Amino acid sequence: MKKYVLMIPLILFPYAYLILLAFIGVTSSFFDQWMNLKSYDYTVETLIIVYLVSTLFTIFYNLIITLKGKYTAYEAAKINLLVKGIQVPAYIFHFVIGMMGMVMSVWGIGLILFAVVVDLITILLTGINSIGCSIRMRKENILTTRAAVLMGIGCFIYCADLVIAVVYFIHARKKANPQPAQSPDFSPVLPD
Repeated sequence: MKKYVLMIPLILFPYAYLILLAFIGVTSSFFDQWMNLKSYDYTVETLIIVYLVSTLFTIFYNLIITLKGKYTAYEAAKINLLVKGIQVPAYIFHFVIGMMGMVMSVWGIGLILFAVVVDLITILLTGINSIGCSIRMRKENILTTRAAVLMGIGCFIYCADLVIAVVYFIHARKKANPQPAQSPDFSPVLPD
């Protein structure tokens, strides 16, 4: 359970700015404090910096732990799929924001850039997280070296990263739970 809780900063990364905007909307005096620098205590900026540092720490901690072998390939693939699967709605939301920016013409360039930057940062962070999974699967002989390298690179490509996460999970699950061998006496075909 601890390994999943540790991934919360990475899982919530594409949603973090929405949480910040909700916080700004709830605190009515935020903009007043922002404009009056004498009484502003930099709480929001401090929270943002702490969150970004914890997210980076989480990614590299998970990468190191996976490379050291404390997570099996199955556990690493499960975490990878969980992170990428939960972030799918955020990618869809950013796509919608980008489309709204296209409709807005020149005024929407900011929305388009915002959506692209958040998506690029998110896929970079989840791609770094996937490298550990790829290497772990290679060390456990689930993937060939060539497949591990190609899939590791593919984890940085939109849409391909989720497909690769599913493939990682399926291959790791097969290795973790091998099917029992069938008896030669047993035939699934019924006699006539």
